[in-house]
Amino acid sequence: MKTKKKRVSDKNRLVKKFWENLPAAAYLKAPGRKQRGRGIYVLYSKEKPYYIGLSKKSLRQRLRGHFLRDRHKGKWDTFCFYRIGKTRYIKDVESLLLRVFRPPGNKVAGKFARKYNLAKKRRVHTKKRKARPY
Repeated sequence: MKTKKKRVSDKNRLVKKFWENLPAAAYLKAPGRKQRGRGIYVLYSKEKPYYIGLSKKSLRQRLRGHFLRDRHKGKWDTFCFYRIGKTRYIKDVESLLLRVFRPPGNKVAGKFARKYNLAKKRRVHTKKRKARPY
């Protein structure tokens, strides 16, 4: 008797496609169409995250700029790319990764809206409490 395989749903997946541990030079020189897609890319230097960035249109153009022209030239050797399905979450994912990994190539850390900071809300509640007499 054959058993049916469970079908995995594609609904609500944050990461739609990904490439990991690709050498920079090989990817940039490879023939083919432009890799379009919005997502997050991570540049690595000796297997450690060096820079985390956001790609809104062409991944190849972003990587070419980092490989040939800007201040990251010669400072990274491999990269990973994660295509994000819901485009409204891209900036939040990038900010989260920047705050967690704090890569040396990024000048600015990710930012979140101040009103969602639980630490500030906690301080407000503790200030309003009256001291208990012991």
